[in-house]
Amino acid sequence: MAGGSEHETRMSLRERKKLLTRQALIDAAAAMFAERGFDQVTVAEIADAANVAAKTVFVYFPTKEDLVFHGEDEVLRTLVDRIRDRPTGHTPLDAVVAMLESTMSASPLGAVTELERLHRTVGDSAGLKSRLRLMWERFEEAVAAELAEETGEAPHSPAPRIAAAQLVTIYRTMASPEVMAYIRAHSPSRQRQAFSEWLNVAQRMTGEGIGNYARRDA
Repeated sequence: MAGGSEHETRMSLRERKKLLTRQALIDAAAAMFAERGFDQVTVAEIADAANVAAKTVFVYFPTKEDLVFHGEDEVLRTLVDRIRDRPTGHTPLDAVVAMLESTMSASPLGAVTELERLHRTVGDSAGLKSRLRLMWERFEEAVAAELAEETGEAPHSPAPRIAAAQLVTIYRTMASPEVMAYIRAHSPSRQRQAFSEWLNVAQRMTGEGIGNYARRDA
C-alpha cells in the first residue's frame, strides 16, 4: 500500500509539473504575441521564455496556432455537454443561451477582456483567421453530431445540421468584435445588461426564425 501511495504521489507531482509547463508556455506566448504579433514570434523564442527546449513546445501544442486556441477543446466539450445534459423541457437553444449567460455572469469584464485579447492576437494573421474558421467548423460538426444522435437522425440530415449552424452562429456572434465593442460602449455597471440585451435578440431571432425579418413591403 505504501508503495502504491508513493507512486500516486510521484504521478501527481509529474502531472502538476506538466500543467505548470503548459501554463508557462501559454503565458509566454500570449505576452509575446501581444507585444510583437503572432507572425513575428517563433516557437524557439516561446520555448526560451518558458525555459524549455523548442521540441518540448510541440509535446503540449502540436502547432504554434494551438498556443492561441489552447482552450478550444474545453469550450467545445462544455458546449456539447450543456446541450446533452440540459433539463427536461429545455431546447438546445435554451442550453446555449444559458451557457453564454453563465459565462458572462461569472465575470463580465473578464470575459470581454479575454475575447478582445483573442481578436487582437488573430489580427490580420491569415493563419490564425483560417484556424479560427476551423474552430467554428469543429463546433458545428460536434453540435450536429450530438443533435443527430439525440433525435435519431442521420449525422448529415438537414435538421441537425441547420440547427447546429444556427446555435454555433449565436456563440460565434456573441464572441465577435462587434459585440465586444457594443458592450464596451456601456458603463461597467451596465455591461452585463448590454450583453443580455444582445443575447436576447439573438435568442428571439433564432427561435422565431428570420422568415419575416426585413420583408420589403410594397
